[in-house]
Order: sequence, then structure tokens, then C-alpha cells
Amino acid sequence: MTLRDVARQAGVSPTAVSFAYNAPHQLSHSTREHILDTAEKLGYQPHPVARTLATGRTNAIGLLVPTSLNWMLHDPLFTHFLGEVGAACDREEKRILLASMHESWRGDSPPSSEAMAPSTWLASIAADGFLMFFIDSAHPVTEAVQRSLRPIVLLDSADNIQAPTFNIDDYGGAYTAAQHLLAKGHRQFAIATMTPRRDGVVIPTIERRVRGFSQAVAEAGLPPAAVQIVHARGVPSAGHQSFQNIWQLRRRPTAVFCVSDVRALGILSGARREGISVPDDLAVVGFGDLPDASVSSPPLTTVHRDVDSQPRLAIRTLFQLINEQISEGDLETPHISETRLVVRESS
Repeated sequence: MTLRDVARQAGVSPTAVSFAYNAPHQLSHSTREHILDTAEKLGYQPHPVARTLATGRTNAIGLLVPTSLNWMLHDPLFTHFLGEVGAACDREEKRILLASMHESWRGDSPPSSEAMAPSTWLASIAADGFLMFFIDSAHPVTEAVQRSLRPIVLLDSADNIQAPTFNIDDYGGAYTAAQHLLAKGHRQFAIATMTPRRDGVVIPTIERRVRGFSQAVAEAGLPPAAVQIVHARGVPSAGHQSFQNIWQLRRRPTAVFCVSDVRALGILSGARREGISVPDDLAVVGFGDLPDASVSSPPLTTVHRDVDSQPRLAIRTLFQLINEQISEGDLETPHISETRLVVRESS
């Protein structure tokens, strides 16, 4: 069944059938309804590629992440973001394409004949615009982002990329967490962060948090040795091992700052399993203020971020750029949302 079959049966031109799907404002309501009713009776379905060629739009947005989809979809913060973006796409009748850059352009493996250049890879994704997460300025895709002709909005990324960027005050939040622990009398710290990635990808948010915490400790007059970096997996099942990585340090810390609540909650679980008192033996501070933070045992002191407004603002901005309601020149970027410390019983 073709578009011309529908036109012939409905007694209209093929152009009118095309308008019924792709430019309904060109037809009267009754004419469009007549065409759509005829098409439904005939079992006609417009081809998605043909529609894209006719309208210049895919009615889809791309969500691009620099790490594996498996890792991202187990991260409660990302799944929350995905829910916010999904709700916005439902309202706008848009689809979501989720893509990972995890296996592309690895620095520790020889180039493959099948490997695509970053610009080619980005161009191959059929989307009207993109939301990209955790992009560092040194990432291979960054140059392609800055040269893209399609709108791109970044979240939790480097703040020196030429694209609209929505970040939070990672540095300030971590700095405040350190000041809180210093005021409690702590002088030996661990920072529980992610293991360096084999592909060289740097997560800008993590880097800013480590830097903010370390700077506050340095400004307190303590030597660099007062802060020890510990790699802790960000999954609850690894909580015991993450705690052991901290508790077995030669200079045992009295407080640990975790770059995410997931790591902090895992360390709390590991401490309970070993019979270690929090905060008496070890104070624990997280970052993110996930819902589980307030009901953990003990309730987790953490840096609060607004997990709702940031993705909503980013996706609204992307839709406005796609629909040419605003231009990038209208935006003040990077947009940085405030953070604040929520003190609970873990510290």
C-alpha cells in the first residue's frame, strides 16, 4: 500500500496525503481526518525514512554517554535523568535514541578498519539533536560536538566546550564537605572515587569534586598526604570491598568523602558488616542526596543537588534549539546549579 493508493482512494492529490502526515496545518481539519481515515482502512503506514526526508526531522533526540550502557543504566542518578528526559519527550511526542561511546576511539587498542571517526559516528545517528553526558574537553568526540550542525546540549560535562552546558557546583559542594569534616576535627581523609578508565575517558564531575575537596584540605594547612585517593566501585554489591580498600590503608582515615552517594551507601553497608561504628570510627559523606541517603543506616551526610530542574532545563533548551525558538547566542553558558551540604548522622 503506497501513498498514491491512499490519494486515489481518498480522491485527493499525493501532496495532500503527505501534508496530512507531515504538515497538517496545510489542510483543513475535515480533509486531514478524511485522508487519515482512508489510510487506516487501507492499512497504509508512512515509511519513517521517507517521512524524515520529507520533513527534515527524525522526531528523535539522541542521549549520548561516554561509558558503557550497562554501567549507566545501573546508576540511579542517570536513570532519574532518563525518566525526566523521557517525560519531556512523551509530551513533545519525540523518541529517544540511547547510544554509548564506550567502545569507540579507545586509546589502548589499535584502530580498526571498521572504526568510524567521531564526526562520522555522530553524523550516523538519526536524531534532531543530542543530550550528552559527562563529556570532557579532551574526549575524541568533543571536536565533533563543537562542529555539529545539529543542536547539542551537555550535562555534567567540561565547562569549556563550545556548546550549551548545564552543570552543578561540583567543586563548591566538595569544598563545603571538606570544611564540614575539618570543623569536626578530622585530619586524615580518604576520597572514594571511581577507578581510572582504560579508555582514558575522564568524568569532569568526578575530577571537580576531588579537586574541590583536596583544595579545602590544603587551605587548612594540611599536607597532601592528609588526603588518600581510594578507588571504590559505584555498585552496592561492592560496598564491602570498597570499605576494605579504605580500612586497610596504612594511614587509616577518620573520614571518607565519596564522589557519589552510591559509593557512600556501599561503604556504610561494608562498615556495618565489619562492626565499624559510623561516625565514631569513620565519618562518611556522599554526593548527590539520592532518596536512599536519608533512610540509610545511619542517615547519610551528603551534598545535595537538584536532580529535577537540571535535566528539565537542559531538555527544554534542546527542544527550543531544535525548533529554532532560541539560538545558542541567547544562552549564558555554562549554567551552574547550586549545591548545599545536608548534614545527617553519618558525620
